[in-house]
Amino acid sequence: MSKFLKTMLFWVLIFPILATAISILISYFRGAPIEASSYLSNLLGFAVGGIVIGFVMYNVQKLKEEK
Repeated sequence: MSKFLKTMLFWVLIFPILATAISILISYFRGAPIEASSYLSNLLGFAVGGIVIGFVMYNVQKLKEEK
């Protein structure tokens, strides 16, 4: 698997799922009602942010290897 694919998979799939899970856990411990529809926007927002961050992190890694 290429480095680009590994980096993008982490930032587009793993990061948003972990961030959303942490958000759900915090809401659970605060006693707030948990509905999947209320966290879908968070998941999608983190995924879109992950696309940008993944691309930037890939280019940073590539620049470090060139030096």
